[in-house]
Amino acid sequence: MSLVFFAVGAIFTFAIRAEPSGISLVAVGVIIMLVSVAGFAASFYRDLWRRRIFEESIEQGATPPLSLDDDIVVEPTAPIVAPVHDYPNLTEPL
Repeated sequence: MSLVFFAVGAIFTFAIRAEPSGISLVAVGVIIMLVSVAGFAASFYRDLWRRRIFEESIEQGATPPLSLDDDIVVEPTAPIVAPVHDYPNLTEPL
């Protein structure tokens, strides 16, 4: 997504020659490009940090932590128990 926003910012900065009153499209494009570079750097740093945590856990012999991106809602080793519902006895008249 950062690359897409960078491209949009570059289009605003370099490709559009219109000059609407009250707004500078060049400034808007530069701001979009700067924010997208910051977002790319943050996601790159996050991935490096997560990889380092994962590798350290393997080196120490510990089970690697679950990724926050996984859709696991419960502990994978926990027993699965169906919820108990109190249904009315349908054979008796209401």
